[in-house]
Amino acid sequence: MTEAQRIHIKEENIARIRDKGYRFIEWLPVMETPAMRSLSDIKGRMSVMNALINISFEAPVKIIKDWISQSGLDAHLSEWEKAVLEKKEEELSNVELNTLRWYLEGLWALMWATNMIDSLDEKEWCGDEMATLLPNLEEGETNQKIEALSVLRTEAELYTMLDYYYRIHWYCVDERIKQNEAPVNEGLVYERRKALEWMMNKDVDWDHVEMVT
Repeated sequence: MTEAQRIHIKEENIARIRDKGYRFIEWLPVMETPAMRSLSDIKGRMSVMNALINISFEAPVKIIKDWISQSGLDAHLSEWEKAVLEKKEEELSNVELNTLRWYLEGLWALMWATNMIDSLDEKEWCGDEMATLLPNLEEGETNQKIEALSVLRTEAELYTMLDYYYRIHWYCVDERIKQNEAPVNEGLVYERRKALEWMMNKDVDWDHVEMVT
């Protein structure tokens, strides 16, 4: 992707943000050229996120850990996630459980990237249909629904969405600093941006995605 293309996307996103009545700054940098991850890596991340979310809904840790191993997904776990899976339910902190619950929104962004859903509106939480589109571990389903994914959106589409969430994230953070309430949820924006940042930069691991604004 050329610098001219990236500048054009920035300008189009600023116009979109302006039309929605959000604040923005012109000097927020143009994002770097993407270094896309493979579809296989993205499906692996989606798979472990979908499994780990169940722990935040009181699924036994051992059952989730075993399902991940039996599905051949251990290599897709981050170091933090591996540590979580070594704990018993009563040892998990509220921070750990809340982090896993927030995976819903990051996973929703990756579902958009892999064409499982049609839109990624920053004012709408993940949809009620999410559970039906993904493997249901409680029902003993295999990982087939994710394994069957075969097409990513175009690099331009993915880069445009990441750039958009990057600029909205700045707005949310600046509103919080000013002690105002943004019309979009900062947590939702953060989690979706993190997933998109990870997907577009193959040199950064999940636990250390850069999220500066």
